[in-house]
Amino acid sequence: MATIDLGKIKQVFRGTYNNATAYVPDDLVVFTDGQITSTYICTTASTGNNPSSGGTAHANWAFIAKGVADPIPSQSGNAGKVLKTDGTNLSFGAGFEGSHYLAYANQWNHSVSVTVNGNGLADGSAADGRRDCVLINNGNYHTVTPAHADDKLVMSVSSNVASNWASGVGAYWGIGFMSATDTGFTANRNVFYLMGQHCHGNGSAGGDEYRQITTGALQFDVSDIGLNVGTTYYIRPIGQVHTPNNNVTFGGNNGTTAGSRHNCYLHHYKKQT
Repeated sequence: MATIDLGKIKQVFRGTYNNATAYVPDDLVVFTDGQITSTYICTTASTGNNPSSGGTAHANWAFIAKGVADPIPSQSGNAGKVLKTDGTNLSFGAGFEGSHYLAYANQWNHSVSVTVNGNGLADGSAADGRRDCVLINNGNYHTVTPAHADDKLVMSVSSNVASNWASGVGAYWGIGFMSATDTGFTANRNVFYLMGQHCHGNGSAGGDEYRQITTGALQFDVSDIGLNVGTTYYIRPIGQVHTPNNNVTFGGNNGTTAGSRHNCYLHHYKKQT
């Protein structure tokens, strides 16, 4: 009986292409051209001929399944970032870029009163204990390290204030905020907000005066109040008094109170970049 050679009746997968292997028609190989991996079929016996170069198949080979470049960029060094598109290209970046997120929140209240008389104090805020730098924080402070010039700080302080005007001599007072680069508030002192010595009070009224004063919620860009990116700052509230010869008590016990004698908070919102 005559023998008929049908040749290969099916394709043969030869695995990853080897430059030293002799391939015959219908052999299948996997080959990476540049960074793109594809599957090829040998069409003409071939040895030492890469199946493709620069995306174009060699004359002895044809594409079976042509790969494509990975559209997702390398993840190396992009921990915590999100995949974004500009409508054409993908890249890793910060989510919600340009918005702000809460990075730090601190709050305290205390019931320690501080009584001062402006008549015996030096003016200004160059040192603690002057008329524009009465210590009312009981040692508490906030800590912030700006990461961007557009970081935002939201802060507020409130204090119960009492002054006895029975002698007919009144008093004036206010509150504010300052920063420094050390917790003793001696380095790079910066009084960036003052309500004003005359913001509250009266110069000559009689009787006792009890008030709760507050800054309300104040918002600042860190660049607007002289804070530098990458530097750690400590921020505290301060009191103000004016010259009339009468005592002013911050954090006073104005009858029955609950957590209201002195309250202060600060929120640091960092800009997402």
